[in-house]
Amino acid sequence: MSDLIIRWGGLRAVAALTVKSLLIVVLGVFVPLYVLDPFGATYAPAVEIHDEADALNDDALRPALEDIGFRRDIRLAVFTTNDVDRYAESDTVFNDAVLDYALEHEPSWISTADPDVWADGLVILAVSPRGRWVGCYFGEDVKVDLRTQQNIQDAAKGSFRMARWEAGLEAMAQRTADSLGRPIASTEMALYVAFMSLAAALTLLAWMFWSRHEARDAYRQARRHFTRITTDYDATQIRAGTIPADDAHGAQVLARFAWFEERYAGLVRMFRDFGSPRGAQWFMGGRRRHAQKLADSATELDKVDDVIAAASAFLTFGPGWDKAWENEKGPVREDLASYAELCTYVAESTRLANVSFDVESDRAWIRSREDRLAAMTFDLVLRRLTPSAALSELDTIAADVHHRCETLARRALAADTSSLGRERLSRYEDDRRSGVHRSGESDYQGWWSASLSGRVYYNPATTIRINSKSVGLRAPGLSASGVGPVPRFSRPVANLVTGYSRASTYTPPFASGDGSLGFSGSGSSSHFSGGGGHSGGGFHGSGSSSRF
Repeated sequence: MSDLIIRWGGLRAVAALTVKSLLIVVLGVFVPLYVLDPFGATYAPAVEIHDEADALNDDALRPALEDIGFRRDIRLAVFTTNDVDRYAESDTVFNDAVLDYALEHEPSWISTADPDVWADGLVILAVSPRGRWVGCYFGEDVKVDLRTQQNIQDAAKGSFRMARWEAGLEAMAQRTADSLGRPIASTEMALYVAFMSLAAALTLLAWMFWSRHEARDAYRQARRHFTRITTDYDATQIRAGTIPADDAHGAQVLARFAWFEERYAGLVRMFRDFGSPRGAQWFMGGRRRHAQKLADSATELDKVDDVIAAASAFLTFGPGWDKAWENEKGPVREDLASYAELCTYVAESTRLANVSFDVESDRAWIRSREDRLAAMTFDLVLRRLTPSAALSELDTIAADVHHRCETLARRALAADTSSLGRERLSRYEDDRRSGVHRSGESDYQGWWSASLSGRVYYNPATTIRINSKSVGLRAPGLSASGVGPVPRFSRPVANLVTGYSRASTYTPPFASGDGSLGFSGSGSSSHFSGGGGHSGGGFHGSGSSSRF
């Protein structure tokens, strides 16, 4: 194996990248070229001229037609006649004239296998100088669609109007040569297929480089988190040893630490299996998915590391305990802000419904809890409140907020005694029983709005108290800690606010009839699919005609 292949990631990776690159070339180059201008236009047609109208210069026309390259062997018949009524009303009069001539003078134009179609390999280009008709007809193995037939006829009409019969027939033959042998005869459809193939090639190319970029970014992120975890691993074990195991909150943190150690060993194995990709290996299938899985695992463990550090600092009043406490209050402060938002919604919706309702007691309770949070911080500084008691009181406040929000929403909806109000309350209760308000998709945002300082940010994933965004929730032993893996009040109150907003603005749809006006039908255009006006009516060879 050459050094270049080794540097590019090995034979397997290089081979996979080569296959993808060839596929892009095929989709982006060869397919568009093939459907728009297929290769191999090398066959000279077998030309025969039947100038019944005595309008052509055979000596000039024959070599001109023989010089046109077709993509397959073609018998090219040119037919002119003036035996057509110029003012005939039937659209099939010229088709019938061509068929009559074939039956009487050129029976070889008719298929021996099926006398109702033209012979295989045959193309007839016909014109009536006096009747002002032009037509083209095809054997079953070379037939084209009606739009292509019209394009072939249109190619000659400009010359025919100036009585340049040879030039018009040559133009028809050239357009026919361009159309025959294409995998897709229709120019419009060929353009569509070429565009879609080119788009597919560009999409695949973009996806390959996007996937490579995402994989490399995810790997760098995983390495960054893994380095931090490894560097702090010994310190993390020491911190975990300072967390009191007999405390309910400390016990659930230690349960997550045990899960952390188990996952850490697994993460080391994942990095070893992932290796150090290079060159073409970044383009291999599954590389991005594996890198993202690696990054997710490393990021999650890094957050557990932060939880352990926060728990150790706060539960022992160690250095940085005050920052851990501020982060710990974040979910409760966010819930109180959502409660205040619910009060505003309730006041506005009941006012619009002309219902008397007072939310001042709820707002007063919110202010009292905000004051209590400030007092708890002061008590912690003075050591009048233990860290464990502070966390338990946060649990109590969080549970009270959820209970009060549910109660407020129900009371506000029940205050509207109209039929619409009762229906809104019923919908709210149904959602409540089904768990929509408590198990919605939203999680804690990681910020709450303060009246003076604006948004205050925190990290819900690294709080000691469990919430819906906590890491390590799958750790064994959490349910035995007394706290539970995901307490009822672990999800944000914002879900309840959304539930009330949806119920309070519900308006039943008006009954409406279902009716429609219109018609259906079908139309058709007459063209030569078989001598439609010919006596006998059974001929259905491919071809059509039009005036010029």
